[in-house]
Parts: sequence; C-alpha cells; structure tokens
Amino acid sequence: MAGFGWSYLIVTEAADRQLWRTSDSTSFTSEREMLNELGVTGWELVWMKESKGSLVYYFKRPRA
Repeated sequence: MAGFGWSYLIVTEAADRQLWRTSDSTSFTSEREMLNELGVTGWELVWMKESKGSLVYYFKRPRA
C-alpha cells in the first residue's frame, strides 16, 4: 500500500530569527520564503507552536 497516508515535515526557527531549518535539512532565509516554497510543493501547515522562544511549524502532505 505504498503511497497512502501522510508525509510530515517539521520546521524550526533559529534563535536569531534569520534562518528556518526543516527536518529534512533544507533551510530558508526568511519565513515568507519558507511558507511560499513549502506551499508550492504541496505542504500544508497544520500546527505551529512556540518552544523555548522560537517557533516550530508542522506540515503534512499526501505521501507520493
């Protein structure tokens, strides 16, 4: 049953708020760039929270 279910991605904000890193080692230099790129590639923002003074974003998309 390959292809069923969800893929998940976690993005964490650096303490200086100048860099966002994903759980698959991609990085973005602005929040806008990160949200635009992930949206274009099919990721859906499902949750965000503040942890230790930084934002953490949780995304999902259908497994390919």
